[in-house]
Amino acid sequence: MADVSAAFNPRKQKILESLALPDAEYTDLSPKGSVDEGIKDLINKINGLDGIVTTSSCAGRISVFLEGSKGSQQATAEGDVEALDNQSLQATVPGGKGKGGRWLFVSHDPLVVAQMAGTRDKPLTELFGLSTQEHVPESIDSGKTRFVRFQFEPMILHVMTASLQHAQRVLSAAINAGFRESGVQSLKNLDDPNAFPMVAVRTSGLALGSVIGCTQDNEGDDTILSLVNEGYLQILVDIANERFRANSERISRFSSELFKSKAPETGWEDADSRRARKRAEGLELQRGLLRAGARSGPQRAGLICTDANSN
Repeated sequence: MADVSAAFNPRKQKILESLALPDAEYTDLSPKGSVDEGIKDLINKINGLDGIVTTSSCAGRISVFLEGSKGSQQATAEGDVEALDNQSLQATVPGGKGKGGRWLFVSHDPLVVAQMAGTRDKPLTELFGLSTQEHVPESIDSGKTRFVRFQFEPMILHVMTASLQHAQRVLSAAINAGFRESGVQSLKNLDDPNAFPMVAVRTSGLALGSVIGCTQDNEGDDTILSLVNEGYLQILVDIANERFRANSERISRFSSELFKSKAPETGWEDADSRRARKRAEGLELQRGLLRAGARSGPQRAGLICTDANSN
């Protein structure tokens, strides 16, 4: 495993200090405002490894999000990119864009309405902030309509690493655990010694999304219309709850893969290093054959040398 540069540890320490704050003082850019309980232990274990530190996380969630005004989506999207570049924040990526967008509902646990305080017998339309009567407009002007989206998003984790060798360890564990869309997002370290590879642990295979409501950009009218019925919302919730279970299984596999053994000593090597290693191994093998031939006599040694050279 590659050495950890002197510039990495101060960056990691700053992040760990923010995570160590009491819950009442800690805040981030996610709707919840703090690290999810479901992966807090995993994050602590990851951050105990040399050359690795988490910079953003979400354990997985059900969310209902009202889009913002369409005219400001581009500016907001640019702001999201800037937020992602701040590697010291434990933040989650917003589920929608546009000025005035807001979360109508967020849960980081499977949704069972009967078990939620204050929600017994409350219809899902009301829980999600929609009008309680299904209303499908005859026509929709997409330029003036803000849609409400129901989403399930599996775990996403951003991990800053001290080197490509450290990144390889995280990435291999993620791919083997089923987070197939994981990858190394930043390779600025190839040119900048003060930049470090960033690994995104993620999968789109468990994601779920559906438009369930809308509202018009009309002044004085804040009504959010439901475009689906209660039965359809329940189907979405049931599917999302099942994907929560699959998400938990993948998180568990990721943890097992990451901590099942120490990182390999050889790690990643470039093409020149590999050629040099292979040449050294070949020469050592040839010397071993020569020594073995010498012990068995001159005639046998000549045969062995011939065979070795023919390879």
